[in-house]
Amino acid sequence: MDTAFLEQYYEKVILPLYEQDSIKVATWKDHGQVGPDNWAHYFEDANGKEYVLLAEDYPGGIYLDDDLTHDVVPVPGSESTALQVTFNNKWVPNVSGYFTLYKERDRT
Repeated sequence: MDTAFLEQYYEKVILPLYEQDSIKVATWKDHGQVGPDNWAHYFEDANGKEYVLLAEDYPGGIYLDDDLTHDVVPVPGSESTALQVTFNNKWVPNVSGYFTLYKERDRT
């Protein structure tokens, strides 16, 4: 996996779709496979808050869905929590598919 490419792609294409100023600049921490077709990409925003961008071929809705550590960041203008990205119906791992953004909960 070319993480440098993915980080640039996420910063320029995926993250701006969430319309949040604090994630315009991401400090990438880690990338890892968390399921057969699920990859988690960890980063911190400008304020040091942790986010996880989950890339899936189809949204399963189970990773970090524990209501304990992270909250789902809604997609602006959509009732869905998963953002779908396609390229002429072709699937490219971590580039197309479904993306769900999770934000670390405040610990107060």
